Amino acid sequence: MRSRKPFIIFWPQYFEAKRSRSNGRRLPKKFASEKVSLEDISMAAKNLGYNAQIERGYKYSRTWWDDTGRVLIDTKGKKKSKVMLEVAKEIRKLHTKV
Repeated sequence: MRSRKPFIIFWPQYFEAKRSRSNGRRLPKKFASEKVSLEDISMAAKNLGYNAQIERGYKYSRTWWDDTGRVLIDTKGKKKSKVMLEVAKEIRKLHTKV
């Protein structure tokens, strides 16, 4: 198993507004978005200046039937919760532009 030391895992389920907290959402609904993809998370992280890598083929344990994948983000020492809010706000900006 390779080391992911500077990276923290972010799953698309963390950002989806239609999910309940028990099904994986980690943000308040006012920050969550509809249909968040790996590319959305990666693009938002890169816009904020973080290094992000997409890993396909991984399954979130609470929804093992969905083959969503995950995004690894180098948070540069920041807490996961702070970075998650920043990324969520950036995803909302990206969705409103389209």
